[in-house]
Amino acid sequence: MTMTFRATNADLLATTERLLDAGHHTARVAAVDENGAAAEVEVAGTRHTAAVAVGCLVRPIPQDLVLLFSDAGQAFVLAVLERTAASWGKVALPGGGNMSIEGETIVIAGRRRMSLRADTIDLQAKLLAVLADKATWIGKLYSLIAERFRSSARIQEASAELLTVKAVDRIAIIDRIDSLQTETQAIKVTGIASETAHSKVIAVSEDLRLDGKRVTVA
Repeated sequence: MTMTFRATNADLLATTERLLDAGHHTARVAAVDENGAAAEVEVAGTRHTAAVAVGCLVRPIPQDLVLLFSDAGQAFVLAVLERTAASWGKVALPGGGNMSIEGETIVIAGRRRMSLRADTIDLQAKLLAVLADKATWIGKLYSLIAERFRSSARIQEASAELLTVKAVDRIAIIDRIDSLQTETQAIKVTGIASETAHSKVIAVSEDLRLDGKRVTVA
């Protein structure tokens, strides 16, 4: 008498997982879930489901050769041993958890390009130095709050549709030339305005008007 057995994919997967001996194995990654917490690996022609260990910070991708550990019916991907599919890697916790890097000195070096992408970026430092041949800031809102702000540049250019400068005390020192070109200029001084110059020339194309209770020309 012949009997026919029908096994589902879940039964086959459970059977292959039971055949995995306890200990360390080398496996080839077949697939990884979206959050990087679990992977489907192939060992000696059979596939098994393994959880990505917390210590495996380099997230595995398909075709990776990984170190696998199996014990008590559980399998874990411990480390990525070889990557032939691509030359890039992602450092992340399984499931996308929070990460923190701490050390006396931390250096992040990129030979070509480095990108920082986040909804919020906080920089906290007693001393911040930025050295760049060219810097570009693009944003809808840029706010700078500092107890003391010092800017030193050989050439500084500012271009804005609307520029507002507000200060309690303002001291501007120009060693050589101060040149201003504008369509309309309005200056309002509630106190005393004083100007001292070796020579001053005022040239207007149409009208020159001086209004005041007393006008003294000496």
